[in-house]
Amino acid sequence: MQRQLPFAGNRGGGDTGNAMKRFLIVLAALAATAGSAVSATVVNKDSEPRTLVVTEGGNKTELSLNPGETMEFCASGCFVTLPNGDREALTGAETIEIKNGGASIH
Repeated sequence: MQRQLPFAGNRGGGDTGNAMKRFLIVLAALAATAGSAVSATVVNKDSEPRTLVVTEGGNKTELSLNPGETMEFCASGCFVTLPNGDREALTGAETIEIKNGGASIH
């Protein structure tokens, strides 16, 4: 004689099908946002315009910033030449603050 368990058809308990669907939806959403890049930010706190030279993927671009202006750039790593001539490598997560003709990277 075979004994039948009261919940033999539902081995895990609960509705694992819906839980799995929710998990896969959340996983897909995380994967979609993980691909988006973070950009470096520069803010000009000087009273006059400043220019940065950005080299990204072998292409040089001049970024001109008016006083008080904030700009995002360098989504996938780059080199930047600061107003004082210093050249820095960026990963894309930094913030550059230009003040009194100098620049600091945070």
